[in-house]
Amino acid sequence: MTKPKIGFFSFTCCQGCEFTILFIDQILDILKKFDVKYFHLLKEKNRRAQFDLAFVEGAITSKREVIKLKKIRSKSKVLVALGACACHGGIPTNKNFLERTELQKYVYNQKMLSDSIDATGIDKHVKVDYYMRGCPIIKEEFINFIENFLKGNIIKEFNGPVCNECPRRGKDCLLRLKRPCLGSITNGGCNALCPRKDVDCIMCRGPLKNANFSAEIQLFETFGLSKLDIKNKLIKFNGVPENVKNN
Repeated sequence: MTKPKIGFFSFTCCQGCEFTILFIDQILDILKKFDVKYFHLLKEKNRRAQFDLAFVEGAITSKREVIKLKKIRSKSKVLVALGACACHGGIPTNKNFLERTELQKYVYNQKMLSDSIDATGIDKHVKVDYYMRGCPIIKEEFINFIENFLKGNIIKEFNGPVCNECPRRGKDCLLRLKRPCLGSITNGGCNALCPRKDVDCIMCRGPLKNANFSAEIQLFETFGLSKLDIKNKLIKFNGVPENVKNN
């Protein structure tokens, strides 16, 4: 029986999601079920292969990366955005809030700067079949996705905010305690891991579509947070709308 061909690709990121995959206890047994054509961390590099399943990690930050991403998409039947950076831009999008003169001074030389574009998730440039969110991803979600893929199924993504899974919902809500938790505007699916541990949600799973940022900003202002503090909290993992950038 022919094994499905799989590839793992990385763009601008820390590669934490790929390392998370390598640290799954049963990862060797999982990969034996596939023909691994490309996985940089395992030194498998067949760039000309066709892929039944491709995982793409990292934000897109340059014109050169756009070209490479589109080539991967053209050779892949199913493409998964792997982690916060690929799903909505993640930490690399902080560069979008810096002046080009700052980027040139501290980060890029002139040649690199001319190739640079605003950092975004990969769906800005290609079609994504599944979003595996988080920073890093959740091991159990990866295993569940793979097991279903091998059966010919693509699992459904969690639909709703972090609050829908939060045991503190109601009288123990962190917002009621005047803490700037972002769970109400963040994609769920993490089982509200941070609020369960008495930690404010930081939106690492990206903003919900149609999230009410204005209401959240107004609420945080009543908590005594400055506009700068609120902005810094909202742009940490980015994906925020233009009106937040400009406030």
